[in-house]
Amino acid sequence: MNSKILNLMQFARKAGKVISGLDACVRGLNRHIVLLLVVAEDTSIRTQNMILRANENSPSPVKVITTGKQKEISDALGLPITGVFGISDKNFAAKIQEYWLAEA
Repeated sequence: MNSKILNLMQFARKAGKVISGLDACVRGLNRHIVLLLVVAEDTSIRTQNMILRANENSPSPVKVITTGKQKEISDALGLPITGVFGISDKNFAAKIQEYWLAEA
């Protein structure tokens, strides 16, 4: 995983702009709070399908990026292991997308 993305996610977490977990991200999508979804590469297919379906059915679908491992991201953010993270700040979301595209 790109260390710049992880650092930005850590800053976003400290600023209170990270939503973690499938259910919380689905609620955030429905409330138009989530602006970017980060899904760990080793997240189960079922969970990936659930978040993608929720995003498609959302009133305003957002960009979904897949990067990193669950343990790596969760440990860096100081959260229990989870595979779905929502970013709720437009500046963090834009910069993470920029770094993700540069990585690909």
